[in-house]
Amino acid sequence: MDNKHQNTQGNKSVKKYVEKFDEFLIRYSTLHKEGEAQILFRFRVGLKDVLRTELLARGVNELEAAYALVQDLDSARTNHTLKSHDYRASASRLSPIFPTQ
Repeated sequence: MDNKHQNTQGNKSVKKYVEKFDEFLIRYSTLHKEGEAQILFRFRVGLKDVLRTELLARGVNELEAAYALVQDLDSARTNHTLKSHDYRASASRLSPIFPTQ
């Protein structure tokens, strides 16, 4: 049964990975007999290291809570990256405070 789950986040967004993991669970409904801890383990294994570490550090032990947390973290990271990029782009268009001579 371990060979069935080879889906990892890779370059996918967290949202897409969660969707694919849900599809995997539906397709292999026998996994529901494994128990929450084993299913959560399978989900964590496929995540990028930074997200996996956050789940472990925060002691998340329910799949739905894990889904929510990693999506929130990914959203916050994406928003921070966009704002940082916007700041650099707008800063380059500003005139210097002190005129050059």
